[in-house]
Amino acid sequence: MDNFNAIEEYKKVQSEINLLRDKLKDINQKKEHWFQKKESLKKDINEHITKIKELRSQKDQKKQELDQLKGERDKYNSLVKELISKIKNINEDKINAFKKYNVKIDPSKIQEKINNLEKKVEIETNFEREKKLMEEIKKLKKVYGETSELFKIAEEVSNLSKQIKEARKKANEFHKKVLDSANDATYGVFMEFSQKITETKSLQEQAFQNFIDYKNQYSQSAEELKKKLETHDMLSNVLSKNNQLRKLQEMEKTKKIINDKSMKVEEKLKNKKRLTTDDILALQGKDLIEG
Repeated sequence: MDNFNAIEEYKKVQSEINLLRDKLKDINQKKEHWFQKKESLKKDINEHITKIKELRSQKDQKKQELDQLKGERDKYNSLVKELISKIKNINEDKINAFKKYNVKIDPSKIQEKINNLEKKVEIETNFEREKKLMEEIKKLKKVYGETSELFKIAEEVSNLSKQIKEARKKANEFHKKVLDSANDATYGVFMEFSQKITETKSLQEQAFQNFIDYKNQYSQSAEELKKKLETHDMLSNVLSKNNQLRKLQEMEKTKKIINDKSMKVEEKLKNKKRLTTDDILALQGKDLIEG
């Protein structure tokens, strides 16, 4: 290979090396971008999984509380049924007792009437009317005494009625708590995070694939650059004693300096900064080199 061809080949290889280095830089940036994206999505997935675990723990606790509330509600509902059954039986005894003593009025009403009549006696000033009131009280007390069994039954019915009312109240309270506990938004949030995990995993897989693709491209370009550098070294050896090579190397060095300066100037232009005389000369120098 003569000097002229060697120099032309040297220029060509040098240009290809510069292009490959730019390409490698671009690929590396994209490769790192997708690696960071993959890691960021991985972090998001871990956070979603942690949240799901917390929600699952809350859900288990809620279920335990709900089971306890249902147990209390069912206990009081059973008590209500049991008390209602008892009061039905006692009411049958009451009806039979009323028939047995031929009583037309509830014993509790008899006592109430006796109390009212005794109050009237206390304020009555007419002797005859007072006497009649006392006779009526005497008769009522006799009937009340004879129907003590009825009074006992009535009292038991009254107590059972109170117990039924209280048990029913408790059952309703626990039923309301059961409804409040069951009406929980945890399930909806749980499903939302599950969906997020599925979607984020899909994005992470795509990001990882992009990273692998750019990694492979980087390896291929790096190998290509290695071969070009070997050719470059070979040509450098061929032209090492040639003055033209030294001139060319100086020119390449100057070109690199001007390009570096011009890149800084262009950055200034982008940021709308004021240019110096040196900046303008650097741009002009770049135009001359490219021309």
